[in-house]
Amino acid sequence: MSRLALEIAARSDLGRVRTFNEDSFVADAERGVAAVADGMAEQHGADVAARLATTTLLQSLLAGQNLAPRAATHAAFASANRAIIERARAEPALRGMGATLALAWFRGDRVAIAHVGDSRVYRWRAAGLERLTTDHSFVQSQLAAGNMTSHEARVSRSRQIVTRALGADEQVAPDLAEHEVLAGDVYLLCTDGLHDLVDDADIGAALEVLAPNVELAANTLVTMANDRGGRDNVSVVVIRVDRRRAEERAPQPPPGLLGWLRAKMRA
Repeated sequence: MSRLALEIAARSDLGRVRTFNEDSFVADAERGVAAVADGMAEQHGADVAARLATTTLLQSLLAGQNLAPRAATHAAFASANRAIIERARAEPALRGMGATLALAWFRGDRVAIAHVGDSRVYRWRAAGLERLTTDHSFVQSQLAAGNMTSHEARVSRSRQIVTRALGADEQVAPDLAEHEVLAGDVYLLCTDGLHDLVDDADIGAALEVLAPNVELAANTLVTMANDRGGRDNVSVVVIRVDRRRAEERAPQPPPGLLGWLRAKMRA
């Protein structure tokens, strides 16, 4: 059994402008899986694509637990991509739908981080906040090429353009990395409804102060996005890594007299 335990809180909110929520998330502490998706569509189906992305991902990961993490993760993203494409083909009204997807999959003392699009994964550790994903977006490509400043990127009308998404092509290649997990780490998965409006410095400050209470941290991050305009749906999953208590790791004493004696000795 892992030495580490996860505490997870997840929130998804309409925001202040949208009338329909096109985000989706999964958050399963027992299985160590958290993911967020942001749906896109030419007309209809953004919410359908997001739900297909998260539910298919989770089903595939659970079915592939005996595989190596990289193989299982690639297979899960491929399954989610295929599910969206096949649903769009079956229902012409949904044609053109797609979704971004970001995943954190904890296995023992390691976590696999994978993503497609501009949904993000962050880690707060004692040294500060680190973004573990790089957006697949037009703005990010311009930043990397030196053609745009960070201020220009934040106000650009092109910041919603993603360059990689589920449902866009027959094959999809998520960016994937594995990291060591330490007790005290806090991970944040979010859609662009948060990071478009709340900069990394403020996200890091919120996680640093509120890390002991993941429920409050998740609520506060959503509130921060809405207080700054709430232009989009906002979804967050906050995960705190704690050291598993000794009594959770120790085998239970056998029933009967021996168990009673051991309980008395510990008292």
